[in-house]
Order: sequence, then structure tokens, then C-alpha cells
Amino acid sequence: MTLYNNYILTVATYLLLANAVITAGARQTLDFYYTIYVIGTLITTELYVYLHPKAKKGLSLVSYILFAGFIVIVIQKVIEILT
Repeated sequence: MTLYNNYILTVATYLLLANAVITAGARQTLDFYYTIYVIGTLITTELYVYLHPKAKKGLSLVSYILFAGFIVIVIQKVIEILT
């Protein structure tokens, strides 16, 4: 199995398990799902830092976009708390 296939399989497995655990829990908000998925994906991506430099560059761009979405959710929650 190649490294890329292993990475994709790991991310898919994490998302499947995270979805099963979150669904069994009481929290059913979209921002909670997104936050858990982003954290897991970022951790998995950092574990695969030895990817090809071109692939690592592409994954870094995706990570920045996912992190920006996470920051938007945090800002919305802070505004909700302050108002």
C-alpha cells in the first residue's frame, strides 16, 4: 500500500469513527461536527509530514482553509457569548 493510499484510508477511517461517536452523543450541531472533523484531519495530516513535498504543499493549503473555517466558528461563538 502506498503512502498516499494509507493517508486517505486513515483520514476516512477517522471520519467514519468520529461520525459514529458524535452521532451516539447528544451534540447535534453542525459546528461541533466541523470542529471535530477539522481537528482530526489536521492531526492526521501532521502525522504524515513525510509526504512528498508537492503533496505536503497541497495538504498545507487545505489545512489552512479548514483552519480558517474553524476560526470563523470560534469568532461566531465568541460573538454569541458576548451578546
